[in-house]
Amino acid sequence: MQTKVVGFCSVAALVGFGAWFYNEPSFEPAIGFIVSIGALAANYWPKKPEKYASNRLKGKISFDYSNNNGRFIIGSNELLFETAWSKASDESIHVYNDPASIKGVALVKGVPAINLISNAKSYDFSSRSRTPQEGDIVVFENSYGNFAAVKIIDIKDNTRSDSIDELNFEYVINPDGHTDFR
Repeated sequence: MQTKVVGFCSVAALVGFGAWFYNEPSFEPAIGFIVSIGALAANYWPKKPEKYASNRLKGKISFDYSNNNGRFIIGSNELLFETAWSKASDESIHVYNDPASIKGVALVKGVPAINLISNAKSYDFSSRSRTPQEGDIVVFENSYGNFAAVKIIDIKDNTRSDSIDELNFEYVINPDGHTDFR
């Protein structure tokens, strides 16, 4: 939505400055016209994917949670979830609901796969942080009321037996506010 609004405003400015320059050729409308072209190009120019982000609705991720303040973004727009992680051990990790895009975080124990979650709203979202272990699933609710499920695959901790800090997880984002991952 933001891209559309910026694009519309840039086109309107481009037309306005172009008409002004046509009727009254001078320095000011020429600068406005050039800036409008720049805004339009910046808005639609292909963006390089961020190192700590994936805009897909599902996937597998490996990232160093000791960098980027432990943040990794999955999804985009109304389906954006900025996950936040910190070190616990080489078998567990802390996850937080601190980012503005996250309304709540819940721990799912005893469910071996994301596609077995039938009602994401039924879990306890009352705490700021949770500490899942390898094999556990974490459910996020974002500020738009959409849900994502993240299964912890592997955790590496450089203060224990590993040479790096790394979190490996798989995730699924459920569009349109659905709570059923089946």
